[in-house]
Amino acid sequence: MSTVIEHIVLLKVKPEASDEDIKKLIEGAQSLRTIPGVISITVGSTFAEEWMPDRRNGHTHTLSCRLQSKEALRVYQDHPLHAQVKKECMLPVLAEKPIAVDYESVVVLGESTEK
Repeated sequence: MSTVIEHIVLLKVKPEASDEDIKKLIEGAQSLRTIPGVISITVGSTFAEEWMPDRRNGHTHTLSCRLQSKEALRVYQDHPLHAQVKKECMLPVLAEKPIAVDYESVVVLGESTEK
């Protein structure tokens, strides 16, 4: 069975960040899909429905990056585009240092996933 690497980043955007700042953050993060070894990138606002407890702990946005391998994670972390997006699109709008975790997993698709 093949595995993938998941890179998850929890972000706390400053309350005073404008819609344009958040658009720049999201578009910058989405541009990381061009880095070799990236399978997919998702980024968006966190939410809590009224029927569920709010587990966000102030995190307003999440980035998820699926990569082909641990080696691809290294390429991603060291890539100039990653450094540029972090510096120009993310760090200026963050209220605090992001939380990032990485893990290796087998991809298991849900029954409703079309093949």
